[in-house]
Parts: sequence; structure tokens; C-alpha cells
Amino acid sequence: MTRKYIRIAELIYKDKIGELTGQEKQELLAWLEESDFNRQIFDELAKGSSLSRSYAEYRNVHREQVWNKIEKQIAPQRSRLSLRWIGYAASVMILVVAGWFAFQMSDNKDSVQEGKKVARITPGTQKAILHLDNGEQVVLADNNTVIVEDSLSGKIEQVDKTLVYQTESTVKEERLNVLEIPNGGEFQVTLADGSRVWLNAGTRLTYPIAFVGKERRVRLDGEGYFEVERDESKPFIVEINGMEVKVLGTSFNLRSFAADNRSTATLVSGKIEVKTPTQRIELLPNQQADLLVGENKLAVREVDAVAYSAWTKGRFVFRRERLETILDDVSRWYNVTVFYEQSRVKDILFSGIVERYADISETLEMLEKTGKVNFIVDEQKIIVRAK
Repeated sequence: MTRKYIRIAELIYKDKIGELTGQEKQELLAWLEESDFNRQIFDELAKGSSLSRSYAEYRNVHREQVWNKIEKQIAPQRSRLSLRWIGYAASVMILVVAGWFAFQMSDNKDSVQEGKKVARITPGTQKAILHLDNGEQVVLADNNTVIVEDSLSGKIEQVDKTLVYQTESTVKEERLNVLEIPNGGEFQVTLADGSRVWLNAGTRLTYPIAFVGKERRVRLDGEGYFEVERDESKPFIVEINGMEVKVLGTSFNLRSFAADNRSTATLVSGKIEVKTPTQRIELLPNQQADLLVGENKLAVREVDAVAYSAWTKGRFVFRRERLETILDDVSRWYNVTVFYEQSRVKDILFSGIVERYADISETLEMLEKTGKVNFIVDEQKIIVRAK
């Protein structure tokens, strides 16, 4: 029985860090489908807080000591479920997975040291996936290439790391494309009306290949910086989670990542109208509208708008920002996974400016200089601990 729990612990560990192979995923799914008991244990583990506490407790324990403790606590599986038994079984499985985390760290002790970034993690690059309206997918990188060129679609091509649409005069019906930026990537697109959009890592932009109606409407999930071509007869509208932003011609930054639990619109120049189902406001330059997910009330404040679009110029700029928000940005840009030994460190506030195209060590060293946190880097994983 212990050997089976150890194997399941390994699979859950790999699932947590996104390293399950296809075969291992099927193996984990098969275990989950064996019983409601297994599913309830997995759901308990998915909450994460219990696992983090157990990992912090057991990360320095010797392998044999951990497994001996597990061996003593694993009891025969009960035929009938009860909340008490599920809680006990879940705690045992948490211990198993925490032990596996500890083993992974101890197995890499030669390459992972407290407070030192011994692994080199490189920044993101120009890359994206273009989803065409016919279902075809095109992987974009650094090369220049013509993607589509015909009498019905006009011309879609990649020029100097920018996707360019020359389609406004040829397309007569709305046909949507999606530009997806994976973690570890960024890209630019020039839309059919000449408006330019910079897209950050972990972002999707949905847009028509030509604006054929009375408005220019797009959808953003993630973060984008817009420079909109002025056209008073055809307003430009961006949909993000919980709000719409309407402009005639201006530049602004929009951000709406699921992890942030909020949507923000920051105006750099011109004027924009921000609308929710119950509220409508106008922003002036260096103002920001902020909307918490699940609420309909916009909060407006004065900001340095340039700081919020600094990522398009190759810099991270943090102004009294929560550590969790900072590391969410870092994890998307460097395509790494972040683990916290103590949840309380997520709320520590930091300020600073770091080059976005530098090695990740520069960002982590800046945060460590505050004397509040340390980092362990292991390949594409970062472990955060309080000092």
C-alpha cells in the first residue's frame, strides 16, 4: 500500500508543477476515477495551503525518516467513507506529497542553495500562436513571413516581429482571429485599421481581421498596451473581464489576468470611457480605473501611467506592489512555477525597477535585498521563503 501512495504522491507532485507526461496524466486520472474517496483526497490537496505547510515542515527531513512516518500512519482503507476518515486520509496523503517535495529538493541539493540563484533562467522572447478563422494555427517567432495573401482575405504577414493585417479594403464580413501569447513570450500586432497592440506573456487577443461594422471591437484576456488610430465615425471598444473601454484615438494599458482577481485600465494619452453594467466614467491621462472581479464599482485614482506600460519598453516597474503580484508577472515572463513556503509573504509590498530582458537572478536579488525573503531556484521552479 505504501508503494502505491508513494507513486500517487509523485504524480500529484508532477501535476502541481506542470510536468506530467501524457501517460502519467492518464495514470492519475485512472486513480481519481477509482472512487469518490480518491477524488475527495485530491480535492483537499488542491487547496494548496495544507500542502505548503507540510512541505515547509518536512523539506529538511531525511528521506528514510519521512517514509517511516508515513508507514506508521497509513491505515487500511475503510469500506465506508466518513468526513473524519477522509480528513485523516487527506492528511496522510498531504504528508506523502510533502515528503516527495522534500525528496525532490534534497535530490537536487548540489544545484539548489538557499538564497542563491544557481540555475540560469532566461527571459521571454518574441513568440505567439495565431488562430485563424478557418481553424488553422500558425506558430510565430522571429522570422518574417507571409501568412495569408488572397483576394478574399487581403494580406496577413509577420514583419519585424509584428503581425500586420492589410485586410480592411478586401474583407466584407466579420471573421475573427485569436493571437495567443504563451508564458515566456510577447508579441505585437498591427490591426487592419492601423491600431497597434503590444501583448504581454499569458495573453489572448480576439479581433476581426477587418472592422466591417460601425465599431471596432476586440476582446483582451491578459495584458495589452494599445495605440489606437483615430476614427470618430467608428469607435474602438475593448472588452475585458467586467468592463468595456471605449476610445476614438488614444494610448492606454489594460490588464485583466485571472490571478489578479481585478481588471485595470490606465490612460497614457487622450481620453477613454470605461463602462461596467452599472457605471460609466471618463479617464484623463495618468488616471487608472480599477474593478475587482465580482463587483460593479469602479475605483479611480491618479497614477504614473508610464510605470504601467513600462513592460513594453523592457522594464519591470513596481510601486508598492504585493509580492504575489510581482511573482505572477515574473512567472509568466520567465515561464517558471512559484511555490510559497509561507502564505504571509505574498502580501509583502515591494518597489523597484528591473530590466525585463535580464536574467531572472537580477529581479530576485532586488527582492532579497529588502531582507524580507529568500529564493531557491531549481530549474524552472522558484521557492519563496520568509527570512
